[in-house]
Amino acid sequence: MKLSSVIISAAAIGLSALSSVSAQQTQPACSSIYTRQELLSLSSSQWNLVKAILSAMQRDGWFGWFAYIHNTYFGQIHGNSQFFPFHRRFVYEWESIGKRYNPGYIQPYWDEMRDYRAPATSQVLTPNWVGGNGVSPNWCVQNGNQAGWTMTFPNNHCFQRNYGNNGNLGSWYSPEYINSMIQRDTTMARFRPDIEYSLHGVVHINIGGDMYQGYSPNDWIFFLHHANLDRLWWQWQVGGRMWTMDGPNYDGSNISLNSNMPQFNEPISSVMQLGYGKMCYQYASNPLRRRDLGADLQQRLIQTLPKNTLAAWFPQTAKTPAAVNLIASVPANNETSNGQYIPYPTPLTKEWLEMHFAKPGEVQHVEADARKFVDAMRAAGYKSPY
Repeated sequence: MKLSSVIISAAAIGLSALSSVSAQQTQPACSSIYTRQELLSLSSSQWNLVKAILSAMQRDGWFGWFAYIHNTYFGQIHGNSQFFPFHRRFVYEWESIGKRYNPGYIQPYWDEMRDYRAPATSQVLTPNWVGGNGVSPNWCVQNGNQAGWTMTFPNNHCFQRNYGNNGNLGSWYSPEYINSMIQRDTTMARFRPDIEYSLHGVVHINIGGDMYQGYSPNDWIFFLHHANLDRLWWQWQVGGRMWTMDGPNYDGSNISLNSNMPQFNEPISSVMQLGYGKMCYQYASNPLRRRDLGADLQQRLIQTLPKNTLAAWFPQTAKTPAAVNLIASVPANNETSNGQYIPYPTPLTKEWLEMHFAKPGEVQHVEADARKFVDAMRAAGYKSPY
């Protein structure tokens, strides 16, 4: 085998998308755009099509192939700034293989922040969708679309999940905190570890089994998860950082838009802007989920948080006209009447961090920042509706 309308809710970060194409764009504009949807917004017929294609891809060895590629380049695509561009290209490649079976295949994403408070109860992790935890002692998964599968890489084994914390999944990362990082981080050198060692890591670790390993593409949740991370990167990009690519490359040199992505031998610049080159897709929000993460969230933050707290944690929101007009009347400790306080997120395991070549300082920064954020929200009386 050979490995071969953006509804990003600009209100979610208080900015509009770019109005013109950067001079750095050398890829041709796509003649047509398809839309990646949140998994739970798929219709029954769409989900049945996806399941049929995934079964065919498993039959023909594609799960094993993508697991092999991810495992082979593992050290080059984690712990450095290759993380986002490589995985964008990798998920696209998976999607393009799916389209060979049926052009209607479009890779969905899982908006895990919606389920952060009690992820084990997510509808996504139920038999009608991707299934839940494996069964002791071998942790073979017995329900969902991959139930009873035998994976071929790195050896023949039953498809496995082994939920973290002895099956008692703790909280992940709230929509508010992820939104805060999207607003505050101004460099890839900061944004990459902030996401890689928060939402990225906690999902891999807590799903466990195949997802815990370098060959995590054995679990289709991998592609749901990384499509969501790609969506978050895109939200960060349209906040005035479309062509921001800095920080270390896998060989220790300074990465640039001209740096090639492992496996594909293509420059990072070729995947930077959705709607150009091969990246002919966009992301849609899910109207069926509980609440909008765009305007609804921003309004709640503006009307709840004291001026200094809003400016510190949501600087882009604090500069919007709505915030400027209302902020003067927002009292300190303006406790919301509905929702719950944001819990501390589940810490990552030392073993997983070592496997990802994580630098202790970067991890400590993320962990301390997340705790500080929770403390600040509680001190302000903020309760999350999610």
